[in-house]
Amino acid sequence: MSFAYSWLAILGKSPDDILQALGLTSGQTYEGFPNGTLSGILLPSGWYLVVSERCDYANTRRLRRLSKRCELVTCAVEEHLMYASISGWKNGRHTWEVTHDSQSIAGRHHLEATGQLPPMFDEIRTWYAGEQAAMDQSNQLVDCMMEVPIETARRITGFSFHDALPGEATELFHHLAQDPTAKKWWEVWRR
Repeated sequence: MSFAYSWLAILGKSPDDILQALGLTSGQTYEGFPNGTLSGILLPSGWYLVVSERCDYANTRRLRRLSKRCELVTCAVEEHLMYASISGWKNGRHTWEVTHDSQSIAGRHHLEATGQLPPMFDEIRTWYAGEQAAMDQSNQLVDCMMEVPIETARRITGFSFHDALPGEATELFHHLAQDPTAKKWWEVWRR
């Protein structure tokens, strides 16, 4: 079974400020992994995470504004297309991005990285490139390079869909919903 999802994680703002900026409200809590349209949790690493079942949620127009006076990481994954993309934002600036798209000309070997990449990126890319070479040599059609963006995001924030959260039995996600009273991004006249 393949998944499509995206998430964004913010470090340096309170969960209430983040939800307000995104026009969301927090609902019932539940144990386990994210489910439903939108879920949120304060990770043990200090990052506040918003998870969506839509791959395009992390590519919102609000990232520049949301990342002011904090750090923000996004991750979008379409497993059935073997696509993964992450980006970093800090103080309102888009600072780096890593994308793997197996449908590009380079196929399983595609990896595009721009900006001031996180310090662990080269180590992760080198390791998965070695894994990819081993798979290619044994004629296995495995896409190892897709893991580069996913692992980079996990090392920064402490979250990945591939891993259980530390102390998952006690960690509670909460369902998130659109706040009907929140100002929409395009409603510039509302204060």
